[in-house]
Amino acid sequence: MNKVKVRCWKVKSYPRSTGVPDLLYITYPEDNSGHNLITCINCGAIYAVTVVKEVYVGPPLEQKIKGLNCSICGQPLENNYAFYPATYIHNGRKYSFQRPEVIPPDDESIVKEFEGIYE
Repeated sequence: MNKVKVRCWKVKSYPRSTGVPDLLYITYPEDNSGHNLITCINCGAIYAVTVVKEVYVGPPLEQKIKGLNCSICGQPLENNYAFYPATYIHNGRKYSFQRPEVIPPDDESIVKEFEGIYE
């Protein structure tokens, strides 16, 4: 898989009582543009899904990941992925995070590279 640049924001999640936050990345795709993120639920690797390519080039994500293996752990992504950061993996444990509905200010966004499912 090739890398793709994704506009995203860093957020902190406090899922445990340790007080140490997990650093997550969130995206806000609009209509048919931007990126969604998915994660391998075996190891936590994060992948970008280019929305315009999924919608207009296809096939749908469920079909596209058939035969794709995680580049980190080697496990098949089919039936082994979840939308990120709604589900994320930290130190081998699965956690949930609800993305804020309010989009953070543009000047707080960053561009990060992820492996792209459609690239």
